[in-house]
Amino acid sequence: MEVSTSYPGSFGEVLQGKVNNMDMLLSCPVNIYTTVKIFESKNPCKKLKWNKANRFLYNILKNWNHEKYYRNLDIHIKSEIPSSKGMASSTADLCAIYCSLLKMFNKDFNEEELVKECIKIEPTDSIIFREMTLFDYKKGLYKEKIGEYFSYNILVFEGKKGISTVEFNNKKLPDLKDVSDIYAILKEGAAEKNIEKLAYVSTESVMRNQHRLPYTWINNIEEIRKLTSGLGIIGAHSGNVLGIIYEDEEKLKYAFNFIEKQDFYKVYAVKTLENVEEVLL
Repeated sequence: MEVSTSYPGSFGEVLQGKVNNMDMLLSCPVNIYTTVKIFESKNPCKKLKWNKANRFLYNILKNWNHEKYYRNLDIHIKSEIPSSKGMASSTADLCAIYCSLLKMFNKDFNEEELVKECIKIEPTDSIIFREMTLFDYKKGLYKEKIGEYFSYNILVFEGKKGISTVEFNNKKLPDLKDVSDIYAILKEGAAEKNIEKLAYVSTESVMRNQHRLPYTWINNIEEIRKLTSGLGIIGAHSGNVLGIIYEDEEKLKYAFNFIEKQDFYKVYAVKTLENVEEVLL
């Protein structure tokens, strides 16, 4: 038997900071995917290449009292999502494994189980949820759903170096800034599906937390945003990507052509998804 599932990554965080004195984030899924295959094997050695995925596989099977199947199950991961850049590559892998195992063992989706087991592996992106959710990404003790995902365009500027989520969050870091004021604006934006309000929040969020993970090139991105009528900047707070948000695809295409002539970043476009479930195989 074998089962495959595709699951999307995210792009940075729309919001990251302190809300009610708790470290929170909120992300949205984008149209780049990991595809995970779980299959039976007499020599299941491929899973050893993916430490996080392998540990998660065992933990879920143990939860279900199915540890005996672990020795004969293997994993293969084929991912489009850049690793260690702040695009939820590991969270997407774990979600894809979970959904594959649900199919394989005819289990029902359990959000609390998924949250608990992902957090055991590493700080976790909020794309594990089926709608926009403010989430305590380190401990999983708080979540607040604020509305449906909605679609907007992002022009991506990917840095060369990667950052390990686990190592970064284990460092002694300056505190995240309080973002309670802009969280109120984000809730309005989610209710209205207002991209301008979302982009304002994402810009404020990344700017306020520059002390924690500085982007030396953020001013360049802001200049490009102004020249190409972008709505705002979005960034990864434990990664190495920045993006410019556009509502209009024509403006994004113009910006992309403008940037191509600059020849100084790895640049590409992604689009946020309105629904995570539709990409599950």
